[in-house]
Amino acid sequence: MKANETVSAQRHPFGCPEPFVRREGLAVPDGLTLICCCAGYGKTAYLSQLANDCPQSACLSLGYSDNSERRLVLALAQALPEALIGADDDSRDAVCKAAEALSGRGDGLLLIDNADVITSPACGAVLSLLADAALTGRFRAVFASRTLPAYLLPHVTDGKAALWSAEKMRFTAGEMKSLAAALAPDLSETAHGSLIAFSGGWCVAAAVLLRSGSDDLHEAADSSSLSEYVQGLLIDQLPCELKQRFLQFAFIQGDADFYREGLRLNDMKSALFRLSRLGLVVREEGFFTCPAVMRYLLSGLLPSEQRNALMEQASDYYIRHKRFAEAIRLFEVSGNGAAAERILQLYGGSLLSNCEFELIGYCGRIIGGSGNIKSPEALGALAQYYYYNGEYNRMEQSFNRADSMFGKENRFSVLRRLYNGLLRYERKPALYEANVRSAVEWLADHDEPLPFLYRKEAEILSKITKKDKPRSDGNKLYVQRFGGLHLQAGQNREEIQCKTKRSTELIAYMLEHGGKPVGREELLDAFWHENMPANAVAMLHNMIYHLRRELSAYGLENIISYKNKYYTLDARLISLEDAAVLDVCAAAESNDIARLLNHAELLRSYWGAYLGAIDSLWANEKREYYDRCYINACAALGEHYSANGRYDDALGMFKNAYRLDMYSEQLVSDLLHCYASLGQPDQARRCYEEYASRLDEEFGTRPSKWLRNRFFSCFSQEA
Repeated sequence: MKANETVSAQRHPFGCPEPFVRREGLAVPDGLTLICCCAGYGKTAYLSQLANDCPQSACLSLGYSDNSERRLVLALAQALPEALIGADDDSRDAVCKAAEALSGRGDGLLLIDNADVITSPACGAVLSLLADAALTGRFRAVFASRTLPAYLLPHVTDGKAALWSAEKMRFTAGEMKSLAAALAPDLSETAHGSLIAFSGGWCVAAAVLLRSGSDDLHEAADSSSLSEYVQGLLIDQLPCELKQRFLQFAFIQGDADFYREGLRLNDMKSALFRLSRLGLVVREEGFFTCPAVMRYLLSGLLPSEQRNALMEQASDYYIRHKRFAEAIRLFEVSGNGAAAERILQLYGGSLLSNCEFELIGYCGRIIGGSGNIKSPEALGALAQYYYYNGEYNRMEQSFNRADSMFGKENRFSVLRRLYNGLLRYERKPALYEANVRSAVEWLADHDEPLPFLYRKEAEILSKITKKDKPRSDGNKLYVQRFGGLHLQAGQNREEIQCKTKRSTELIAYMLEHGGKPVGREELLDAFWHENMPANAVAMLHNMIYHLRRELSAYGLENIISYKNKYYTLDARLISLEDAAVLDVCAAAESNDIARLLNHAELLRSYWGAYLGAIDSLWANEKREYYDRCYINACAALGEHYSANGRYDDALGMFKNAYRLDMYSEQLVSDLLHCYASLGQPDQARRCYEEYASRLDEEFGTRPSKWLRNRFFSCFSQEA
């Protein structure tokens, strides 16, 4: 048997179980490559893939027993039988023979797994010589290791070796889908997105969680052996000081200022760089992170005294810097009710003015389990949150407790009177109108702002005070979605300019639901999909806040309402400037020629891309749908005109459709027929040749035989 036949028979020499996920985004460059990251990122599986793809590869899976020159030379002899390495050859001769054998294999590829187990200087020198030989270009070499081997340090520091760390080895979203297809084919899109976020591309964790079959990823992690895996293969291998820093980082992630100022850990940055070289943390855009599942599994390893101290320092830092969402996430772990109450006491007013009700609610849930609230400001903020959430009994209780801390009329007793009067007004208008008026007058006399009100209560207040003009047809939001997204309001149709584009994009998304309530999870998935930020809910409410603030000048601040995690757009306050486009789309779907003829003028030119340059997954899908409707509508009218001998009109419609679908043979055929019928053979020939040239340049193919026959049948005398 020839040597190369021996190699090709070794299908999976690294013992990777079948089926393994193919790594499509990794390509081995010429020379020397070192894959260096912690356990679980698929190094061995990738080497197995390379061995499978390259029959000419030589494979060494090193163990601690190979940590001697003689054993290493024997391993080389087994991997490269054609090198004729003898038992009496010294290591340098063995390396020379191995290099010659690899060079003679054509696409020579040396694959070495567990390179970090070699600690003997003599053995390291042997492998260093092999790395040097690969750098000469005679063959390629890939070393896989959990730590950076000392004998390869010169190759890395000189920049001669390609170094692949955890950043490069993390599974992509596509590779995660392949893994899920193999292990959990019924996994939903939502669960898949959660898995990607939780595992962070750490494939061993993703595989274990998928095999569990549980939808609760935290529960699956708890019931698996991942905790032992992390402790035995990752944590216990670290030096004591570095282990301590890693546990602190896993417990509370932050930026450089947070560690230096908040936790007073001046050496954390250097420790994180060391951990990144080991593949335990990943550095992205200057910020270090590690998979959420790893953080979850490590969170209980710090002693409780250290955890409490870190939590107090971190919460103080976040509160000082008004980073409330991050502080509250800490409180949810620590149950720090006193710190949560301090946030509401000091900053409850600004949270209310920014409609940060979710953050206020988080604080309330944390405080709820930690005893009585002593701050009337905190109670007042919570009372408004309970109104916002429709919990009117709890609203009343919170206002009562805040009021009881004063001996006279105060802001909390007035707000209680205002809310109760508006909520009960329809029962006894005469009685509660007086209460509302007196409350409003008190707030005005004391320069206090009106609280947050839903549309119904705001309309009642407007009716009572007579300060707001009654709502009319002119008091609407005008929306144009094609050729860009434009929102206008007011008598002069002023353009609405929100702080973020996504605030206006939210209106477009909810319009697609026709005024039906939209769940929070659906909105989060639509706007962030697989790139879900940690503070997504807060970001969503910021979007709504900025939109309400811009629309408040036109009396439209309550155009979006919220209740029980559902958001509703009041479609009665919307004037669609593109209603004709929607009617065309409906007519195109039902092939209603009569309705399309009514919109012929609209179809004479493209109505513009849906939402313009907004690049969201949901917007792109709707853009494709509306473009396809335009194409179908133009094609249907073109066929109608052609059948009735109106070839000029038909030609215009087919051209409009063709500008959006320049690879449609049917449209080319329709254009050829129109040109032929109009006696324009030169135009027909030009149209056909431009189409054929486009196919050839972009796909290296020709028009189909059907289209060629159509062309020749129309212009046989010209062919």
